[in-house]
Amino acid sequence: MSPSSSRRAARLSAIAAGVVIAAVFVGPANAQTRRIGISVGRISSEKSCTLYQESSGSSAMVATRHMVAAVESWRTWLVRDCVNDFSTIRTSVEAALASSGKFAIRPKGGSYSISGAISQVGSDSPGGFSSTNGGYDISTAGIFVSMNVIVRDAGGRVVYGGPLTKHLETSSISQTSDLSAASGMSGQGVYTVLQNQMALAVARLVAFHIDPLRVVSGGGRQIRLNYGSPLLTLGTVVHATGSNGVMVRYLVSSADPDGATADIDSEADSSQVGPGSAVTAIESGDPAANERRIQRVDLPG
Repeated sequence: MSPSSSRRAARLSAIAAGVVIAAVFVGPANAQTRRIGISVGRISSEKSCTLYQESSGSSAMVATRHMVAAVESWRTWLVRDCVNDFSTIRTSVEAALASSGKFAIRPKGGSYSISGAISQVGSDSPGGFSSTNGGYDISTAGIFVSMNVIVRDAGGRVVYGGPLTKHLETSSISQTSDLSAASGMSGQGVYTVLQNQMALAVARLVAFHIDPLRVVSGGGRQIRLNYGSPLLTLGTVVHATGSNGVMVRYLVSSADPDGATADIDSEADSSQVGPGSAVTAIESGDPAANERRIQRVDLPG
């Protein structure tokens, strides 16, 4: 082989080696993050499904596995889902976990499995406020669902669990001396929203325990979180704990499938909040979502 041929071969070998090295370093960075295998098992009811039926006079509104009564309410759809072991909630939980990008849904097996039981369903008492002098009255009505959730590892051992409750406003009435207005949803619409909100709450409870919610970039007045939509949505309240132990309130201002951005909504010291800081998501309806966030200041006398 001539000297020039030898030099050419050496250069080609060096280039090939460089390509291999680049592949070694670039490949994993672009590879999809390994997902945790998880299965969603049966979601049952702690009470007979027939107890969720409503009646009006002597005519009961009934739902079965294959039929929904012509006159229906959200309870009718609840009964139909109940006799199917809450398959719509189960499917929504699977979709929410899968969309986080951190979990791979398995028919069974996997590193973790989830099961649940609906423990209580009911209507919230009408709420609202009125003004006699102003001549207006606003009232709202709602429903709630409670579920007990259990997480097991691959060996069947319970590793986490707890109850959760979701509240949903279903209708409102506004009245003045000259005008009356009401808003509401169909029975199917109410139950669709309710099961979706319940599924997202279950997914958050499980996901944030297995792979905790935390700050991945930013700090101080604006932070970036390791979870995004659909688990975190615009306006979600989160509490971040700084290295000094101070808890700071933030509101999610944007969310995408790769993460969420949250802006400070508190006057607490946020200087020690940064990458690695632990974060807690506050469910809507939780009293902490309406906590006082502005410090009380005495005005000059």
